[in-house]
Amino acid sequence: MIWLEGVSYLRAGSPALGDITLGVSCGELVVVQGPTGSGKSSLLAVAAGVQAPDSGAVWIADHNIVGLQASSLPYVRRNVGYLPPLPMLISDETVLENIMLALAVRGQPIDSAEADARETLAMVADSAWENRLARSLSTGQQRLVALARALVGPPPLVVVDEPASGMGGDDREGIARALVWARERGCAVLCATSDPSFAQTLVDVGGRQVHLEGGRIAGAPAIGLVPTPVQFPDMDMGTLKGVRGEQSSPTPYATSDGVREPEKADSAEVIQPADRRSSGEESS
Repeated sequence: MIWLEGVSYLRAGSPALGDITLGVSCGELVVVQGPTGSGKSSLLAVAAGVQAPDSGAVWIADHNIVGLQASSLPYVRRNVGYLPPLPMLISDETVLENIMLALAVRGQPIDSAEADARETLAMVADSAWENRLARSLSTGQQRLVALARALVGPPPLVVVDEPASGMGGDDREGIARALVWARERGCAVLCATSDPSFAQTLVDVGGRQVHLEGGRIAGAPAIGLVPTPVQFPDMDMGTLKGVRGEQSSPTPYATSDGVREPEKADSAEVIQPADRRSSGEESS
């Protein structure tokens, strides 16, 4: 579902990620655990397509998103449920409207979107909040609503950064159940936490843990193996364009005898991050 290959990223001139290779299959929950400052947020921002790496490839379904034009990135991001470090809700919209926004960009009809948003809100937080304005919520409540927005649908890929930060015991258990719910529906779920206890909670319910230290993965395999090839969901990516037209390459997948990696795309079709910045295109 998602495969990061040789990903490196500089933040303010200093290495934040170094040569990261990591895969998450459909129906798998991977928890990245490491201390504050280890590069977890940078890793998840790259995985979600929010931040371009300085080197390496990020394959989502059958597309290397590092090689896409900026105008194509929204087609990728609408298939990704992303919880950033800050909730980033629309303050003058209701809780339900904020959650439904994720479905609106995927073109889901309003009636079914309302039903799905209510179901997800009830699972993650409190259904009584649905008509409250986002600005009336506490920071912790806003974070739960933002998590519900990331999970609603659910999308094929869920990327959540510190979902249990500052949460009490009941909320933490509910968040773990919600991530398992997404995994059981075939999503690839990538979660980051600095809390070893929460990481262990996710491992106890079948998650795979990797450790991030100093921007590098330590002591864990790059991808979990499954007995049959992964079947990727039918993701509505629109027409994705590289520099010279449509850009499509096979995604790596896990088999019983190992991991098959994607073939390299034609370098003429790929915008490298430095080229993207110098040409004036967005790199977010």
